[in-house]
Amino acid sequence: MKNFVVVILLCSSSMLFAQSQHCEDQTVEYKTLHPSKTQFQMESISKDATPSGERVRTPQGTRWLVQSQPDFMKDGPWTTTMIIGDGHGAFLQLVFPNHGNGGVSSEWLNEKLLFLRIWLGRIVSIDMILDVQSRTVIYSESANYVDLIQPCS
Repeated sequence: MKNFVVVILLCSSSMLFAQSQHCEDQTVEYKTLHPSKTQFQMESISKDATPSGERVRTPQGTRWLVQSQPDFMKDGPWTTTMIIGDGHGAFLQLVFPNHGNGGVSSEWLNEKLLFLRIWLGRIVSIDMILDVQSRTVIYSESANYVDLIQPCS
């Protein structure tokens, strides 16, 4: 009986070792995602809208965004809303429904380009760049991080 248990343990550990890889070989797999497949809504809003919350400014301060954070204490999926404006007031609202608990992160690249990462779950996100001035998505890919959670040797 002991020999049987040892054989099972050896087989299990060799299977794990066979699945492991070198850490430097791990990659993130990107796939082109047509912007229309990205689930978010973009709409013009009144320049008189004054959102509450911290304003995150562009590098030169000509535009800003205010991002709502969903209540992650409640069951998901969650929705995040962003309002983007300039010195004349708010003008654009973005709504990201049904995302995972990784949320939505944003970073201004310059005065008109906004990088967004929308987490769909724990290992898949959507990365996109929005041209706020023209209101078009100029880059959109899904990112799969499954390779990074595999054991490495």
